[in-house]
Amino acid sequence: MQIQDPQALTNFDFLARSFAHMQALGQPVDIRAITGNMSEQQGAWFRARYEHYRKQAARAKEQTLEVC
Repeated sequence: MQIQDPQALTNFDFLARSFAHMQALGQPVDIRAITGNMSEQQGAWFRARYEHYRKQAARAKEQTLEVC
């Protein structure tokens, strides 16, 4: 994704990680509503990052449950 401001990219990544963490904790997350006003390219990038962090959070949760 091409964004002029590198800080904006960092912010988008932080938001994707935060929403994935919320989802892993059982909070409902409507990814369509979140990406609704983004361009097609931004939305695709954001959904990919969200999915990456969602899987990462799910694996961490599984590992924690295995240890207990």
